[in-house]
Amino acid sequence: MAKLLGEPGKTSLKFCSGTGIEEFKQEFYLTNSEAAAFLRDLARQIEAGGKVELAYGSLSFSINPTYPIKLEVEYEKNELELEIKIKEMP
Repeated sequence: MAKLLGEPGKTSLKFCSGTGIEEFKQEFYLTNSEAAAFLRDLARQIEAGGKVELAYGSLSFSINPTYPIKLEVEYEKNELELEIKIKEMP
């Protein structure tokens, strides 16, 4: 399980009656070692296949991914943005 540590930033949470959390968005401010540990844990899960699990405090999310995994890379004005999209297998 990849655990998100660090300082939380902006949060957005949407619930759907009967199914629970429909959407969760959270910004995190991590140290270099926290970011590296999270990315290593996530990479191990992806490489192993099967479920990908994330945890933040008492919240946890688990999906059985379909492949390929989408990675978006953006560089703008001295900022590198990485977005990883892992979709649930139907």
